[in-house]
Amino acid sequence: MSVADELLSPASRWQRRRYPVTVGEHRTFVLDEGAGEPVVFLHGIPTQGFLWRDVAAVVARDSRSLAPDLLGFGFADRPEGADYGPPAQARFIKQVLDELGIDRFALVAHDFGALVASDFICRNPGLVTKLVLTNTSMWREDWDGGRLTPFGLLRMRGVGETAFRLARPFMLAQAFRLYTSDRARLTDETMQVYWHPFQDGYARVLLSLAREDPVSEDDFCRWRDTLAAFRGPSLVVWGGQDPTFRTNRGHAIANLLPGGHFELFEHANHFVPEDRPNALGRLILAFIDGRYPPA
Repeated sequence: MSVADELLSPASRWQRRRYPVTVGEHRTFVLDEGAGEPVVFLHGIPTQGFLWRDVAAVVARDSRSLAPDLLGFGFADRPEGADYGPPAQARFIKQVLDELGIDRFALVAHDFGALVASDFICRNPGLVTKLVLTNTSMWREDWDGGRLTPFGLLRMRGVGETAFRLARPFMLAQAFRLYTSDRARLTDETMQVYWHPFQDGYARVLLSLAREDPVSEDDFCRWRDTLAAFRGPSLVVWGGQDPTFRTNRGHAIANLLPGGHFELFEHANHFVPEDRPNALGRLILAFIDGRYPPA
């Protein structure tokens, strides 16, 4: 790292690794490293492309790694009144990839990003060559939660607004620790990058997703049908300590995918890319290259 880089904030250093992409009136930022077969990484809630920084670096040794911020997330624009649900995000990502000249690619997705990935595949058959999903659910009830879940609290008028007014960086760090096993990786610098969007209108995006309910049971049925029809190689990787999306959901998703393979990281939590970035990156590379599963 240069002396100039050391003087930058963690968020600014992260931005220097990325490429701005504008589609229509909206801009996002994309980590774009390496060369070879493109591998696109989609993040979930409440993260950003930064989640994939270390996994993407491993994959970039042999492939082209691309990790965009979804619209409204991370450092991407947060337009007023925009639709931030999975179908709209899938359309946005298609435009971003078109702008970058990416047509066929392997797709890796975590959490909410897996819903976006499923919608993308449904709308763009044949573009995704290989698929990796991790710690998510294709069943609506897992996303609804109860009144005391984070999204349940955000749905309550006044409560959600108050929560964001009172929110501080250390609170976000505490929330991340519930879903991360390797807590040593949640350094102050790392959490500064994750916290950055919360200083810049991100609350509006999360409240919109929690309250406007942008997906229906029909959407989840369509996504399950899409996975059941997917004929490319597929892999489901699971952090076994996830308190929200239990391991049985991972097996259920793998069973949806024809010939889908399942790999358990027993000691990882929900944020597998934070807990096991090197192991996950090597596994994805082996999968992309056809070395996994072993013959």
